[in-house]
Amino acid sequence: MSDKQGVVDATRIGRSSVAKAPEFQELYEFDAAAKTLVDATFPYESQIHRAHVVMLAESGILKTQEVAEILRGLAVVDERARSDPSLRTYLPYEAALKKVVGSVGGKMHLGRSRNDLANAVKRMFLRDQANRTIEALIGLRAAVIAKAADNLDTVMVVYTQRKEAQPITLAHYLMAYSEGLGKSIERYEQMYARINHCPLGAAATAGTGWPLNRERTSGLLGFDALVVNTIEGVAGWDHIAEFAANNAIYMSSLSRLASEIQLWSTDEYRVAELDPSFAGTSSIMPQKKNPDSLERTRQAAAAAMGPFVSIVTSLNAIEYQYSAARVGLEPRSIDGIMAATHAMTGVVRTLQPNKAQMLKYASENFATMTDLTDMLVRECGLDYREAHEVIARVVNAAIDARKTANQIDLDMVQAAAHAQLGHPLDISAAAIAAALDPVQNVGRRNGIGGPAPSSVQQMIDNDRKALAEEQARLEDRFARLKHSGTDLDDAVKRIAGL
Repeated sequence: MSDKQGVVDATRIGRSSVAKAPEFQELYEFDAAAKTLVDATFPYESQIHRAHVVMLAESGILKTQEVAEILRGLAVVDERARSDPSLRTYLPYEAALKKVVGSVGGKMHLGRSRNDLANAVKRMFLRDQANRTIEALIGLRAAVIAKAADNLDTVMVVYTQRKEAQPITLAHYLMAYSEGLGKSIERYEQMYARINHCPLGAAATAGTGWPLNRERTSGLLGFDALVVNTIEGVAGWDHIAEFAANNAIYMSSLSRLASEIQLWSTDEYRVAELDPSFAGTSSIMPQKKNPDSLERTRQAAAAAMGPFVSIVTSLNAIEYQYSAARVGLEPRSIDGIMAATHAMTGVVRTLQPNKAQMLKYASENFATMTDLTDMLVRECGLDYREAHEVIARVVNAAIDARKTANQIDLDMVQAAAHAQLGHPLDISAAAIAAALDPVQNVGRRNGIGGPAPSSVQQMIDNDRKALAEEQARLEDRFARLKHSGTDLDDAVKRIAGL
C-alpha cells in the first residue's frame, strides 16, 4: 500500500487495499505527464538539421568545414534547448545557432522552409507513435490469446441486443476480439507505410533551385520513400487524419471490451471478477469494488474521438496548400490510448472468470433454444419456422411455470407441438436433454470460426502465428530506423568529429 516514494497510498482502502497495478496507475498519470507537440517533436527537428547539413556538404552546396562548424554549433544549442523551451521552435533556434557559430549558421536553412521541416518533423514523430501503438496492441493481443487458451472449455452465453443468445466459450469471445485487434494492427501498419515518406526538399511549396539530394536526406532520417510532389509535401495532412481515425476506431473497440467486462463484473451478472489491483473503492461504501480501470479506459476512448473530429473539421474545404489552420495530433491523445491499452492488457491478464456462474446462465436461461429448434428440424422433418414457433411456445410455457431451460422436458415439447401443429412429434427425452446441454451445444459448433474447443484452438494457433509475424515486422521497422540513425551519426562524426 505504498507508492513509489514510499508514502502510504490513501486511495487503496477497503476491498481494493492491494497495491495499484502500474498499468492502472498510468491511467491516472498520463495526462499530467503529457508533453506539448512542440516539446515532443523537438528531438526530430534537431535530427533533421543534422541530416540536412550533412547532405548539403555531400552535395557540394556547402563546404565541409562550414558544415562541421554548424554541426558543432547544433550540439551546443541542443544542450541549451534542454532547459530553455524557447529554443525548441525554429527561428529562435537558428538565431541561437548563429550566436554560437556566426553567420555560417544561417546557411543551414538553404533549400528548405519551415513548411517542409514541420511536416517532416510530424511524420517522424507519428511514425514512432505508430510503432509505439502497434507494440502496445501486440501486447494486448498476446494477453487476449493467452487468456483464451486458458478458457477453451469455459462455457458462457453470448448476447445480442443485451439479451442472452446462444452458448459459446470465453475463449471464443476473446478470439473474436483478437481478430479485431489484428485488423487494428494492420491499419496502423498500413498507415505507417504512408506516413514514412519524406517531404524535405519541398521547401515552402515549390521546391528549390538548390541541387538537393532528397533521397540522401530521406535515407539518413529513416524514411522509406519521398513525398514526390512538392505541393503535397507541405499540403498533405491526410496521414494525420488517418492516424486520428485509426485511434478512434481502435479505441471504440477497446471501450466495448471494457464495457462488456464491466457488465460481467456487476453484482447482478457476477460472471467475472476484476483483480483488486485494477479496481478502486468507495470513500463511503465499504462493500464497493469499483471498475475504475474499465471506466477510465472508456473515458480515454471518448477522448480519442475529439482529435479526429477536430482534424477533419480543420481540413474541411480548406485550400490545398500549406496552412496553419490545420489541427495536429497532440501527444496527450496518444498517451491516453497507450495508458488505456496497457490497463486493459492487465485487466485481461488478471481477469477471474466465474466459470460455474457462466455455465449456470448457459444452462438455465434459454440460450440453448436454437439447438432445441434445430433438433426438431433434424429429427422430425419440420421446416425451421414451424420448429421455431413450437419452441417459442415451450419457452413461454416454461416462463409462466417459472421453470428454467434445463427443466424443459418431453411433455412440455409435446404440448407445444400439439398446440402449434395439431399432433405430437416423434422425439425422445434423450434428444431433448442433449439439445439442452450447453456443453454439447458448443461442441456441435465445430465449423470454421465456431465456439467448439477444436475450432477455437485453430484460431488460437493461427493468431499466435499472426502475432509472431506482427512482432517480426515491428522489430524490422525498429531495426531500419536504428540503422538510419547510425548512418547519420557516422556521417556527423566523419564531418565534425562529434
